[in-house]
Amino acid sequence: MILLVLAGGFLWQMAFSPHLSAFTIIEKKVFKEGPYLFKLEVQVYGTGSSKKIPLRVNSVKVKIKNERASSQTLEVKTVRAYLEPQVFQDLETKGYRVSPGQWVTKYYRLRKGKRPLLGEQGFIHIAFNGFAITFSPKERKFQGPFK
Repeated sequence: MILLVLAGGFLWQMAFSPHLSAFTIIEKKVFKEGPYLFKLEVQVYGTGSSKKIPLRVNSVKVKIKNERASSQTLEVKTVRAYLEPQVFQDLETKGYRVSPGQWVTKYYRLRKGKRPLLGEQGFIHIAFNGFAITFSPKERKFQGPFK
């Protein structure tokens, strides 16, 4: 009987706890910019609902495949989470390279105090050498490349 009550209490807590709900947004797209042909996949993980604004982001994964058809190494300069159009939080500032035919996956797990809240116009910004691409988790859409 005690075991049944404990199990029922645990299930009740799980069903009505707002901290246990989570979302995952995964989108991918192929881009052609100058000598580059590459596949970009962005995964955004967070707590709460993906339908409610602001989105609390726990982690971001960026996967890039520089296709063999590319003639040059693709250089990623920065990855940023824009909370609003003029307010951002850096996720990657060291940059990295993706050679033709290579897959590179970067996973940014954000500490509890550093988790961005993406507002109505929030987005993920990936700056390459000479252009940039943005991803809006709310709309699940890529924009760019922008010069």
